[in-house]
Order: sequence, then C-alpha cells, then structure tokens
Amino acid sequence: MARKMRKDEEYTVIEPRYSYSYDASQYVHPYTKPRYRLTSPTEVRDIAAAVTILTVAFYFILSAGGSRSIEYYVSLSALSVVAGFFIHEMSHKVVARGYGCWAEFRADYRMLGLALLMSFFGFLWAAPGAVIIMGNISPKQNGKISLAGPGSNLLVALACLPFKLFTIAGVPTIVSDIAASLYFFSVFLGAFNMIPFMPFDGAKIWHWNKPVYIATLLAAGLMLFIAFS
Repeated sequence: MARKMRKDEEYTVIEPRYSYSYDASQYVHPYTKPRYRLTSPTEVRDIAAAVTILTVAFYFILSAGGSRSIEYYVSLSALSVVAGFFIHEMSHKVVARGYGCWAEFRADYRMLGLALLMSFFGFLWAAPGAVIIMGNISPKQNGKISLAGPGSNLLVALACLPFKLFTIAGVPTIVSDIAASLYFFSVFLGAFNMIPFMPFDGAKIWHWNKPVYIATLLAAGLMLFIAFS
C-alpha cells in the first residue's frame, strides 16, 4: 500500500533514476516543496508548447502527399496530439499523485525542436518531455506510473480500431479519418515509449515486471503493424 507523504516531510527527486525524464535538476530544486497542488503556470505553459509543436510536426506528416485543406490536416493533427500526448502524460501524473507524489509535466524544448525537424523528413519523434515526480515510491509503483502512459495510448487506439478497420453504416467519413489519425499517433507514441532504455517508460516497466513489459510490447507491436498495414 502506498504511503502518503506528510506535509512536513522533505521531498526527494525520483526522476530520472526511475521515471521517464531527462534531467529534473533544470526544472525543480530537490529540497523545495511545490507551490501548486494540481498544476502550475509552468506546467500549463509547457503543455501548451508541447501540444503546439507536436501538432505542427504531426501536420507535416499527415499532409505529406495529401489533397485536403490545411485546416483539415491541422484539425486532425491537433485532435490526435491532444488525445494522444495529453492523455499519455496526464495518466502518468494521475497515477503518481495516487501514490502521494507531486507530479507535473515539463517540456524538453530540445526534443521538441528535434521533433519539428524530423517531421520534415516524414518521421515522428515522440519524446516531447516528461512528467517530473517528487515523492517516495518503490520500483513497483514507479513501474505502474510508467505503464500508465503507454497503456493509456493503447486503450485510446483500441477504441479507435473499429472505426479504422471497418466502414460503419451511418458514420461520417470524417469520424473514420479522425479515428485513423488518432490511432496512428497513439500507437506510435505508446510503442516509442516502450523502448527498454532510460529515459523511456519501457526501462522502468522492464525493471519492475518483465512479463508485463513483454505483454505490453507485443500488444503495441501488433497495433503498430496494423497502423502500417
């Protein structure tokens, strides 16, 4: 059972030893208690920046060789990024907070710049930043926090799968287009984060529970195969 931290306890930085992160030191001081409980202006700014840059990057990939309007592809890209990236990161945060930790997303602007650059070559780079965690958690709890991100992506993709694979009577074409776009983005983001090396989620899941890692990786691989088939 997770132990809730007392208000007078000192926070310690877990990142990046276990959870998906780059370098927490540039974001938080290890001995400073957070001012905000749910979110902060910094988190809101970083989420907005990540959503904007990823939307532009995914737009270039979606629109390559397409014949629809700019507005059409921008809308598809924005919906996919918000539903895929935002749910992924907030899933990490919700589970971490459930274990009594402070958790907030911080963008990595170098990686976001790389994502934008790679999109010109038709490749989606899915490492926009990390949910930074402060608190006392075990490797098992940290594995579950890490699993929440890719797991949420696969659940979103699973919900989109029928609309991607089948033509359903009475369902507008735009719904199928949204489902296909969201499916691809979510599956790619989830599979990308299953890389079993730091600082990706897969490294912590592998450290915590190898059968869970293998099952999740196989599910992500199968869904990724469907995305490209």
